[in-house]
Amino acid sequence: MQGFYVLWPYLLAAAVVLFWLALLRRRIDRKLQFVIVAFVACAISNMMIEFACAYLVPLDIAGTPPPDIRNLRLRFLITAAIQAPVALVLAYYIAARTRVDRWQQP
Repeated sequence: MQGFYVLWPYLLAAAVVLFWLALLRRRIDRKLQFVIVAFVACAISNMMIEFACAYLVPLDIAGTPPPDIRNLRLRFLITAAIQAPVALVLAYYIAARTRVDRWQQP
């Protein structure tokens, strides 16, 4: 279970990229470019959010001393609640910029 918490930013980034790729596969012009750029951008943004939440959310958030697993789970839920929408919006923005649309053409 600890491996899941460590790999969470990468798993979320991969899931979001695959979600938008599956949903917009016909509209995305450069698929490989989208996958690489969106994955890296989402993973970096998720890690920055996790780093910020580590400072903002106290270690004893569940009201128990820090070795308690409830603190880890609650901090993870707070961080994930911020990371998921940010990753979805960021990946969609990158997908929109790699599509060939009328609003992109000069």
